[in-house]
Amino acid sequence: MNRVIKLALLPVAIMALAGTGMVVADRDGYDDDYEERGLFSRWMESKSMAQESAHSPLYKEECGSCHFPFQPGFLPGKSWQTIMGGLEDHFGENAELSEETAQDITRYLLDHAADRNGRELSKKMMWSLRHQPNLTRITETAFFRHEHDEIPAHILRRQEPEISFVNCDSCHTRALQGSFREREIKIPGIGYWDD
Repeated sequence: MNRVIKLALLPVAIMALAGTGMVVADRDGYDDDYEERGLFSRWMESKSMAQESAHSPLYKEECGSCHFPFQPGFLPGKSWQTIMGGLEDHFGENAELSEETAQDITRYLLDHAADRNGRELSKKMMWSLRHQPNLTRITETAFFRHEHDEIPAHILRRQEPEISFVNCDSCHTRALQGSFREREIKIPGIGYWDD
């Protein structure tokens, strides 16, 4: 087959693939048809924060003993360095660690930070930090606020301390596995989230 015919058939081949469902992603990464066919959940699993990095047992033990062990992909490396460099006053608490433990956890956080892992959720987080690159509170990022802006304040006040933005797993049923899908949100005292 000559080169001209091959080039002429290329658009036809692409259209054929699209018609068979092999090309299903739009610019956001998925479309409605993709979700309806049950492929969305598998796609999300492959893109979840958990897939970015399984939690370091040391990080989960040391940091997760006091609060939700946030996935490193929620903040860039510089923010994690600031947090780990100030553990003597960690958001009002003394969270100092031995030098060796702090170095190991810092290394883990930096290796999987939002500016280093290239995952979709981390890219969104980095985009939201473009005007505030040095934030150390995940709950103050534009991305976090945007994702939680539909939750009425009275729900949070009514359910405190059971619901807290710093304890993702209080509402996100699979947060520890790194999945923050909307259909997996179950607000205590309210039920599954349906906006």
